[in-house]
Amino acid sequence: MQLDCRNLNCPEPLLRTKKALGELKIAESLEILVNDIAPRENIKRFLAKNGFEAQISQAGADTLIKTVKTDELKDESIDDIYCDVAAPKRGKVIFLNEEQCGSGPIGKSLLAKFLGAALSLDEKPVKLICVNNAVLITTNRGHECFEAIKKLNEAGAEILSCGSCLEGYKLVDKLAIGEISNAYEIMDVLSKYEVIKL
Repeated sequence: MQLDCRNLNCPEPLLRTKKALGELKIAESLEILVNDIAPRENIKRFLAKNGFEAQISQAGADTLIKTVKTDELKDESIDDIYCDVAAPKRGKVIFLNEEQCGSGPIGKSLLAKFLGAALSLDEKPVKLICVNNAVLITTNRGHECFEAIKKLNEAGAEILSCGSCLEGYKLVDKLAIGEISNAYEIMDVLSKYEVIKL
């Protein structure tokens, strides 16, 4: 049996798969064609929990899932359906919690070297976030790491400094580069991007 479930809204592809498996006889095969991530993952999960092997092949945006009914369905529940699949994380963000890297005497110069090296990455960071005493970097042009952050900014990285941290260190009026941010914006950024913590 073949099912063309392309362009069907979730959870319809899984519901059709479940119905087809219920109608098939033991040893009969089923092919399901989908073109979205959520249906593919839901069908794979459903087949696995019922003990059916899935052969998956990809052709462009289309995914073909093949299986053979080896037994009656053991678990027909569809409680674990996920129709909202998060978009893949895009871009890298550097997160600084301290004004230096590690606790040794070379911590500031070491952080400056790491930040400088980020400019050589094929995929350069899109944002740099400073919290806690890392805001000392964005408020002091003489800081060992300031030039490295400035170069990242010139290369297109957005620089965000925690507003509460700036207030805590009484440095709100001293911000020399980037923008003042808040906890919500920072958490939103961290949830959407790949994070490099130094």
